Parts: sequence; C-alpha cells; structure tokens
Amino acid sequence: MELYFSISPVPAPTRRDEILGAISATVPGASAEFSKDGAKIRVRIPAGADRLSAQDAIVFRLLGLGFEAKELAYTPPQAPPITNIPQHYTKPQPRTVRLSVFIISLVATVLAVSILGFALGAAFMGIFGDGGTLGVDGTEDYSGKIGIIDTIFSEYALYDTNGDFLLDSMLKAYVAATGDQYAAYYTAEEFAEIMAENSGELVGVGITVVESLDPVGIAIIGVMPGSPAEEAGVLPGDVIVVIGSGENAFSVADRGYEAALAALRGEAGSIANFTVQREGEQISFSIARALVENVSVTGRVSETDNSVGIVSISQFIINTPVQFEVEMDKLIAKGCTRFVFDVRNNPGGDLNSIVAVLSYFLNEDDLIVTTVYKDGTTESEYASPVDYKGDYEACSIAKEDIGKYRNYQKAVLINGNTASAAELFTAVLRDYELATIVGTTTYGKGVLQSIFDLSSFGYSGGIKLTTGYYNPPSGENYDGKGVAPSGAQTPLDDAVKNKNLYLLTEQEDNQLRAAIAAVTQ
Repeated sequence: MELYFSISPVPAPTRRDEILGAISATVPGASAEFSKDGAKIRVRIPAGADRLSAQDAIVFRLLGLGFEAKELAYTPPQAPPITNIPQHYTKPQPRTVRLSVFIISLVATVLAVSILGFALGAAFMGIFGDGGTLGVDGTEDYSGKIGIIDTIFSEYALYDTNGDFLLDSMLKAYVAATGDQYAAYYTAEEFAEIMAENSGELVGVGITVVESLDPVGIAIIGVMPGSPAEEAGVLPGDVIVVIGSGENAFSVADRGYEAALAALRGEAGSIANFTVQREGEQISFSIARALVENVSVTGRVSETDNSVGIVSISQFIINTPVQFEVEMDKLIAKGCTRFVFDVRNNPGGDLNSIVAVLSYFLNEDDLIVTTVYKDGTTESEYASPVDYKGDYEACSIAKEDIGKYRNYQKAVLINGNTASAAELFTAVLRDYELATIVGTTTYGKGVLQSIFDLSSFGYSGGIKLTTGYYNPPSGENYDGKGVAPSGAQTPLDDAVKNKNLYLLTEQEDNQLRAAIAAVTQ
C-alpha cells in the first residue's frame, strides 16, 4: 500500500535522509522516497497496516521535525450507499483504548497537578481544583470535545482505527504544539528505553556509533568492554554497511541511517545480524543482544605529549561520575598531569550526574547551579558529600573526593553541539577559573527539563517538558547565547570539517591540538 504526501517547506537535501529515517522508524516496516524536486514523498507501508493511522503518524512526526505534510491522491474504494444494514452486519469490537475515557482522565489529572522539586521521574504533588491549559479562553471544553470526536469515530467510522496509535499520535502532537522545543511525549516502550539509557544500562550488542558517509553506513567508534560485540571481534573503525542476513538483508545506503539503527535494536537474547566493512573487506556478524553498560567516558594519553590525558565525555548519565573517576585515575597512574576534557557534541544529561562530576573539581560548599522555576522560586546545588541509594548510587560523592582533581591544569574542548549539562560543566570550570575553554561557542541551552513517569497516575509512558532556567555560579544564563571560548574561536580546519569528528586522528584534529597547547604552554 502506498501513501503520497506533499511536504513544505521543501527540505534541504542534507535533511532528507533524516526525514526518511524518521518515517521508517514511525511506521514499522515502511519505506519512503522523495520526488526529484524534494516536494513530495512516496511511502510504502506494509500489507495489513492501518492506512489512516500510518498517515496521521507520518504527518505528526514530520510536524515535529518542522515540516507540514499533506496527503495526496488517495481515493477510497467506491461503494453504493448503504440504506439498510445487512442482517450479517456485526458491530466492530471496541478498540483497545477508549480515547474519551483515557484523555479526559489524563488531561483532568495532569492539568490539576503542581510539580514540586526536580528529579528524574519526580513525584507529582499538590492537586489543584479547577484550571488547566486546554480551552483557557473559555470558548470550548476541549477535553470534552476530544471525547465526543472519539465517540463519533467509534460508532460510525467506516475505516478501522487503532486507539493506541491515535492516542500516542495525539499526545505527541499536543506536546509539539506547546512550543516547547525540548518537550516530548514517550510511549511505554520509548519511556522504558530512555530511562534505561539514562541509568547506564542498555540492551544491544555494545557498540557506540555515528553516521558514516564514506562508505555510507554506521561507523562504530567504540566497543564497550565485556560486551557481546567485543567478544565477537567487532572493532572500532568498522562500518556497518548491511543489516540482516539472507533475504531479509538490506544495505544501510538503501534504507537510511535512522531506519538501519532501528533495525539494530531488539530484545535481550535476540540475534543482531550485520555486515561491516573493514579495510576493504566485508565481515559478517551474528551476535546475541544482551544488557550492556552504556559507556559515556573514555580516556587516552595524548599521542603528542604523554603528560596530557584526553578525557572524552559523550553525555552525563547516571553512571558517568563513576566512569569519569576510573578514567581519570587510570590516566594519572600513567603519568598524566594535564587534562583536556572533550565535551564536543555532548548533548547534556542528568542533573545529579553533572553535579557529581563537577564536585571532583570544586571546594566543598562551592555553588554549582541555581535553578529558577516558573513561579520565581529557586533551588541551588553545591559541591557537598552525598550518599545516594538505589538508581543514583553511582552519583554519590564522598567528602574526601570533593576537589580531588582541582589542582591539575585543565582545558575544556567545546563546539556548537555542546549543550545543556555539558555547557554547565564548561561554565562552572570557567567561572571558578579552573580551565581554559577552547573551540567554538556552545549550543546555548540554559533551560532545565524534567521527565515525569505517568505510572504515578496508573498510565503508561512519560512526558518531558521544560520546567526552569538553570544558571551557573556567575548567575549569567546562557540560553540562546551559548558559552564562548576563553580566547579566539577555533573552528575545525576546512580540510576535515566534513569528516566525522569521532574518526579524526590527533594530527587531523586542530581543535584538539589547540586544547593540548592550552594546557602545556
């Protein structure tokens, strides 16, 4: 079955693969292609799939990417008008989710809640009476309107609909329409995945990847220690070019990066089949997926100065503080006395994680961050001993570990994709004059998101939304402005700016060389 859409504005060629991958990830089993002018998309959906549900999902997904999609040239099958219901007619079975019941309950509950404090999966407290967001101008009761529309479709629609799919699509559209660019609604499966990722545990073969353009594929930039991939012989530098095996195999070039990534995922114990290109040779692997530790920190000694340790932090998740301490201690044991902290392309992460990592550099009771909430109240975090139990145990900081790495010479390496908690890491070390900042101005995300687990209300899934501004010790918020280098901007050289950052050698990486120079002068 095929669907046709017009898309506006016409996406740049550099974004088309992203869009095609998003469509494939949104409608499992679907494939898509652009017209030559990029103004239309043809989508093939699997036999038996719900056409209307797929159409809505694609429209909402593209809306979230900043594009308006309109379906073209679909004509439903013609049939004579029904004047009498046949005797054999059987009313369709109720859908698995009644939107009227679910949405009215969810909206009424969510909009009647006061959120106290910040924490991942924070509790909801303080129920208000009347009020909310929908229909605040008094013109219509929108939650009731949704229930009526759902009832009409349930009773009279000729075409079958999938209630779960409609609900998820509507909630994603609601979040997108709020204007909060960092907000998101997560289905139960997506919520479980994001929580697992933040906890530092993932199901997979144990590889860290980025997109490869030459050859087209999925470049493996890291293999997690003790992972199934390491045991099977997968190496950093391998490029996955084919996913699957036999008649189910497809090339990454044909299907696209995002769709290929989705195909690599699976449940623990299931088999991941893929083929890599290594030094001109193709090697196939068949590896059982398992629970693996997500590696967010790696360290190495500089190739040009063995007194310099290079610590790359890809994100700040719950196990980052423990991994950071391990890598730092390894490098110090190897004789490193100067450090470059590479947070280029680091999108941020968890508040407790970044507070713990920064505590290694500060004096006890030094201010780290102040959060300013909607009502003007503030909450501050300081470098102080903390002993977490349960999920956040890896973010605990002993009194003797505060300031452990303060006296080493340091540089922080940043770029335009350094964001959120990674910007806070940079700004705090800058404000206390503990590091030289090298690279290019950061992304500029000085607002805080909270993730809330809807199981508090008996529902599946979760939501993320912006709940406050966070300020570094200087008090100067950098949202929309970014954090600038200490001196002149140091962009990547033109000769390598189109290459994958993670695959650059130290000699090719002029930004890294500038950071090394900053700690050795």
